[in-house]
Amino acid sequence: MNTRADLTKYESLYNTFDGGHDKKHLEEVRSFALELSKKYCPERMEVVYVAATLHDIGLSISREEHEIHGYEILLKDKEIKDKYSESEFKEILEAVREHRASTGEPISTVAKIVSDSDKISDSTSRALLRAYEWGLKNLPTLNHDGQILRAAYHLKEKFGDNGTGTRLYFEESRNKLEKIYHPIFEALASYNLKELNKILEQGRQE
Repeated sequence: MNTRADLTKYESLYNTFDGGHDKKHLEEVRSFALELSKKYCPERMEVVYVAATLHDIGLSISREEHEIHGYEILLKDKEIKDKYSESEFKEILEAVREHRASTGEPISTVAKIVSDSDKISDSTSRALLRAYEWGLKNLPTLNHDGQILRAAYHLKEKFGDNGTGTRLYFEESRNKLEKIYHPIFEALASYNLKELNKILEQGRQE
């Protein structure tokens, strides 16, 4: 999408992030965000696209509180502030600041779309791969089986009943959540490591 502000410098940041927040993740978030935007706020599609593009840029500073870091980076971006109206800029800022599943409290439709899209944009295999790769980086002493089980249990805690990832705002998001995570939860319930490994390998091939 052609945007009023040049987003190239921010898009390139995703090439430096971990596998769970890479360019593929960005593209998946933007794609689903635009899908929701077409239905719920077609007049704000560019704003949604910009906000989705910028949602994880705070990772360039640190993973912890990356939503706050991203918000602070954008506050200093004169080009984006000048290219968009005051209300549009506020929506972009809110979407970045409130997108995180564990802490976000989005109010505007734009922010809710970005929040939902960040949670459930992945395929089943990509979702498991992202959680698995986090473990490889942060818990390197776990063996492969330990890593894959930790990843699956983490997803169950986050996206299972009453998890922070289930706080969604659109029917399409809730329907997609079920499709994405049910195969992982089903394999976990029967302790089916073979099936979990199959899902993981599919993620590596996507």
